[in-house]
Amino acid sequence: MDQRSMAIVNQLIQEDSYLSIQQLATLFNVSRRTIYNDIDKINDWLRDNGLVEIQQVRSEGLYLEKETKKGILAIENFLESFYYEFSPVERKAWIYIHVFASEKPYYLDDIRELFQVSRNTVLEDIKRLKEEIQQYDLSLYSERGYGYRLKGIESDIRRMFIHYLSMVVPKDGWHGLLTNISMDTPSSIETVFKPYLIFNTSLLLELQTFLYSYERQVKVEMTDEILNKLVILFYFFVQRIMQQEAVQVDPVEKEIIQITEEYCGAKTICKSISNVIHTPFSHDEVCYFAKYLLSAKVNYDQSLQKESQEMKELKEVIGKMVIEFEALAAINFDNLEHLMQNLLLHLKPAYFRIKYGIKVENELRDMVKQNHPEVFHITKQVIHHFENLLEQSIDDNEIAYIAMHFGGWLRKEGMVIEQRKKRLLIVCTNGLGTSRLLESQLQGLFTDVEIHGVTSLREYERMELFIDFIISTIPLNDRGVPIFVVNPVLSNEDKEQLFRKVNSLFSDSMQPQTYSVDALIDLISRYGTIDDEGALRQELRRYLHSPHNVESKVMKQSLFELLPGERVAIKKSIDNWEKAIEVAAKPLLEQGYIESSYVDRMIHAVHEKGPYIVIADRFALPHGSPDDGVHKTGLSMLKLEEPVDMLGKEVNIIVVLASIDNERHLKAISQLTKLFTDKTNQDTVMQTKEKRKIMKLIEDYSRE
Repeated sequence: MDQRSMAIVNQLIQEDSYLSIQQLATLFNVSRRTIYNDIDKINDWLRDNGLVEIQQVRSEGLYLEKETKKGILAIENFLESFYYEFSPVERKAWIYIHVFASEKPYYLDDIRELFQVSRNTVLEDIKRLKEEIQQYDLSLYSERGYGYRLKGIESDIRRMFIHYLSMVVPKDGWHGLLTNISMDTPSSIETVFKPYLIFNTSLLLELQTFLYSYERQVKVEMTDEILNKLVILFYFFVQRIMQQEAVQVDPVEKEIIQITEEYCGAKTICKSISNVIHTPFSHDEVCYFAKYLLSAKVNYDQSLQKESQEMKELKEVIGKMVIEFEALAAINFDNLEHLMQNLLLHLKPAYFRIKYGIKVENELRDMVKQNHPEVFHITKQVIHHFENLLEQSIDDNEIAYIAMHFGGWLRKEGMVIEQRKKRLLIVCTNGLGTSRLLESQLQGLFTDVEIHGVTSLREYERMELFIDFIISTIPLNDRGVPIFVVNPVLSNEDKEQLFRKVNSLFSDSMQPQTYSVDALIDLISRYGTIDDEGALRQELRRYLHSPHNVESKVMKQSLFELLPGERVAIKKSIDNWEKAIEVAAKPLLEQGYIESSYVDRMIHAVHEKGPYIVIADRFALPHGSPDDGVHKTGLSMLKLEEPVDMLGKEVNIIVVLASIDNERHLKAISQLTKLFTDKTNQDTVMQTKEKRKIMKLIEDYSRE
């Protein structure tokens, strides 16, 4: 058996569920055909060793029988095998990183040894790398006696390094590498992975210690993910300093950075590093390190209590964003002050990241956009307040992080925790926004589980455990409690797999069973002998307990479904805005969607808060709380040919929203705001006197 085949066997041994051919192909970066060929080799090897072949269940995947796993594990040194085939993108990234940080001259043969590929393959990779970095005024050249070297402005060289580093982040972040180093386990995958041989383990541990001290000095706690990332970044920056490659920071930026507590912390860190490497740090380097400390995501930050001018402005921006988000989503957050404090905790480092051009690669961005499109869309609409403060646009990576914060709060209202539920602890290293989002997804998936809390890795390692199981975004040390590792943003496939695994853990199912395991055991025992009834029960539960609703329990209806033609009216004019809201809400009232008290509450809210419901030019979205008299979720619309004055704002279109919760209507509202924030659509609706033209637009946007 070759090295990759042995690695596949290791994956099957460690997996307590099924593994599909596609999952293995993705994991090892090879084709499905290659995996099928490897399976044949493995089965030949298993037969030669008197073991049962790999089993396959249609539509589920591959697995190894319990006795087969025991037999394989009895073979000496089997688990030390490891294989990985680098993609061209990964090779290109690692080449840049090694040239960037290598202490010794780096030659063509060094690169061949790194990836075990041909000379021509390496030359092609280098050619592509040169073409790519040339666009950023950087060059890669070879010099006799010095090997490959980088040329360009040092800040640009480091910025490009961070870009390439993001392409090779391990599956569980840098946590695994640093944990194995601190535990001194030389046989781990990370330490035999050739590209990682560039790391000096003792210096990594020193940097980790210095950052822990920094947290105590400035009274913050960084997220586990960010702290580990800073250890890695600072390590590589130190390598450049040791090569006498100096960075320069803009003089204006230096003046601002010098008055922050993070700068004082950076001075202490740089002084400690200087004592270790016996190389002085320039003032610019200290400021450069401080920029990354300022941009670090944190779990708490006591310095937020200090009212600097920047923090005052940021608080004002957050207030505007939350108010507009509530208006656009037509919801009311339960604990506004707590939400705003958590947003401030995230937006402070985001503010400095964007201000100083520190790009983040949010690996969760696409998953947030795909699984929570409505929240992402509304966040993108309110982000202009933050953009105005920074005087620059904000990319989707940062918007996705902010959307996680909003998304995590949307299910906070009306949650009732029943007694005698299984207790779940969530361990998340990605910060508060991601934690909130993961928590809300798990609440929707496991309705009969009590979520005991959300904690960071370091808190988990210190706390006493009084819980039934753990769901974590990274692998954890075993503390006697079952652990399930998941992505921070769950796809429907992730939810289904997690649901099955958790159900297979507990003998009493947490969801109604489609079939009775006891009945099946009784049936099987009539016609055959059961050698291990406990294992059979476990396997039957794993197979039978598939979730019937792995998506959100809340079905999000489209705009066309919530706003049918019978609830759209066109009138010439109405005397005042109060009467206009009453007329607009009339179809919902007559069809039993709302009570008259709901109409009164909407009008009272405008008197109390002003015309906050005018969310676009001439477009108002009156709404109330689900508790104000809502029976069903729905919309109704009134279009006025002549505008009505709503406390100083002219309004022609009024769409009344009634929703029984804070989530069911989000898809429709997202489609509605897209429709009415388009100037062409606005003009069409304003000018037409025909309901069918309005309904055609509504139908078109309901497909998005």
